[in-house]
Amino acid sequence: MEEVVLVGFDGSPTSRQALDWALAEAKNRGWPVQLVSAFTPAPVDDPMVSERYADAAAHGGHTLLQEALERAKAGNVPAESRVVAGDPSEILVDLSHDAGLAVVGKRGRGGFAGRLLGSVSSALAAHAACPTVVVPENWTAGGDGGTPDNARVKARRPETGYLPWLVSSPPGMRGNKGLHPDDRDSSWNYGGQVVVGIDALGVSNPAVWAAASAAQAHGRPLRLVSTRAPFYRDSIWLDHGENADRFREDVAGELDPVLAEVRERYPELDVSWNFYIGKPAEILVHITRTAELMVLGTRGHGGFPGLLLGSVSQAVLHHGSCPMMVVPKEPA
Repeated sequence: MEEVVLVGFDGSPTSRQALDWALAEAKNRGWPVQLVSAFTPAPVDDPMVSERYADAAAHGGHTLLQEALERAKAGNVPAESRVVAGDPSEILVDLSHDAGLAVVGKRGRGGFAGRLLGSVSSALAAHAACPTVVVPENWTAGGDGGTPDNARVKARRPETGYLPWLVSSPPGMRGNKGLHPDDRDSSWNYGGQVVVGIDALGVSNPAVWAAASAAQAHGRPLRLVSTRAPFYRDSIWLDHGENADRFREDVAGELDPVLAEVRERYPELDVSWNFYIGKPAEILVHITRTAELMVLGTRGHGGFPGLLLGSVSQAVLHHGSCPMMVVPKEPA
């Protein structure tokens, strides 16, 4: 992989938001950006019509990219651009092999974001060779973590038919002693924090290290979040703190080793973990209301059942409110 930020740009509002995020990230990393616009060839057999369509589409793409190049220049970020004929998803996935990070808007029009998530954005997140960041609509830079203004007043727990149960790691502690009881409201504020979803892969999940690197680079706290749907244990339905007390030490036993290794590699990083019993997708989506960045793996097992695009991570990408990074399971 090369140290370059790949950006899919089609001129739509979300594409511009993704560009803003990408330029800020590229400047922070000291990387250049590669701006790409794609168009699908005309579905006709007439060579003359196809050629005229391609010429017009290419001209439009270059015009759009000129705007993007000017924005990069204004931000003192080195940039180059290219217009490519072909399927946007395939083009971005192919180019991701030569990039260190890919960025795309969640929705828009035309080549990259004109279709709902599940086409270009989800295909890139699922198949890119490098980490992919999906920037949602209505996201704006600035403030606490760059989240939408109305998100900062919604840090309370999700509105559900049951009360999600929380266990947290005590600040500055690595053992399982001193775990505090349910924190029903204040724990839902992740303002200015990088959050990574932890599954049974633990430190073997590249998403953990991508999140730690991002948190350190931006001087942000890192929160390791694991979650599990309500379940039966010893004939007891575990869905709230009273019945789940016996589960606290098991939780700490699983997550403290991950916390310890992250702290060992990143001793200056403010890092801790939270574990929730509740609907995984709902909890993670709610966390994106205040988080600066949500980091997920492409697939896994354990804490997030399956963690395949199309299940929990797909739901987070569909409904999340902050930029979301999806990290490939295996290094490219």
